[in-house]
Amino acid sequence: MAETLLIRLAAGTQGFRDWVLVDEQGQGKGPVQSGVPDVGIINGVRRVVVLVPGAEVSVVEARVPGRNRQRLLRAIPYALEEQLATDVEELHFALGPVGEGDQYPVAVVERSNMDAWAVLLRENGIQAEQLIPETLALPSDAGWSLMVDGETVLVRSGDYGGFAVDIDNLPVLFSLFQAKQQAPETARVFGSTVLDLETVDVEFVDERVQPLEVLARGWAQAPGINLLQGAYSRREEWGRLLRPWKASAALLLAGFILVGVSTGLNYFHLSQQREQLSAEIEAVYRKAFPQARRIVNPRAQMEQKLNQFRRQAGRANTDFLAMFVETAGVVRVTEGIKVRGASYRNGRLDLDLQADNLQILDGLKQSLVSSGLLSAEIQSASTEADQKVKSRMRVQVKGS
Repeated sequence: MAETLLIRLAAGTQGFRDWVLVDEQGQGKGPVQSGVPDVGIINGVRRVVVLVPGAEVSVVEARVPGRNRQRLLRAIPYALEEQLATDVEELHFALGPVGEGDQYPVAVVERSNMDAWAVLLRENGIQAEQLIPETLALPSDAGWSLMVDGETVLVRSGDYGGFAVDIDNLPVLFSLFQAKQQAPETARVFGSTVLDLETVDVEFVDERVQPLEVLARGWAQAPGINLLQGAYSRREEWGRLLRPWKASAALLLAGFILVGVSTGLNYFHLSQQREQLSAEIEAVYRKAFPQARRIVNPRAQMEQKLNQFRRQAGRANTDFLAMFVETAGVVRVTEGIKVRGASYRNGRLDLDLQADNLQILDGLKQSLVSSGLLSAEIQSASTEADQKVKSRMRVQVKGS
């Protein structure tokens, strides 16, 4: 029997897409099959690797000092908070290996997707050893690797970089990379579809093989980022299985320590009350200042914040009104744009947008900066299941 069962999941909630048995070099030991693997196949392999849809996972970089992965996993969501349109509490973060300057590649995926995939695999008796974004399973090369898969183009832009984009939106997105001088000099395109990448030296690899066979070779040749980290790691899974037995163990232990501990219990209750009062004081501060990260003396910190607000009130109000009026006027006349949320902080207006396509999003940016009053930057853009583009755009007054 082959070493590994490689499974690819479909986008959204459509379940299993296809699977294949492969050896350590990623070479198939049989044809690619559609749907769910047989129970005999699942039980007969040494390990299972699952490729999840690239459109559901964003791969970004974060600079965080340190090497303790548990601390890094707690710190990285806040290091990336301003780059993400979704609340970090709703997201799962997985780390790749550290690079130069404490730079870490980070795969970001919604927790709801991770939970849905876990349920799907569990219902079919599958315990995955790795959960890899399919973009990071493409063969890695000196330049970019691209593969057309239906209406989607999977792109691997490095060992730990990649994204998925609709084939119709690829030219616009590629133009943005060129404008930022981030486009590659060379690229390999797998499959029979011809892509026009303008000035890039393109090698077309038409091997007449199925997409999963290409992904299998890429998975074996170059590392990806395993999403099974933190709360979704195998160790945490074992912890959840053992958790129901903790109550029985606690009762047994309590039987040995109840004698002669009344003084200790009183001290424990008093400590709890003190901690509760401290927590209530801190909660008041967090409610007033939800962006606070480090709280040492809530009262002194609140006084400091109030003094800071008084000093900034004059200019901040003027900048905000000018920015709001100008931005609202441009957004109102731009068709195909929906504002899903907005936040204002430190002179910057962050907009959570939904656009019909990337051209409309880029047009909105150009309209905002055309007056010369504002500057605008697209922080992130990803295509959702309904083909809409979810984006986060930052707007601020020039010179502020």
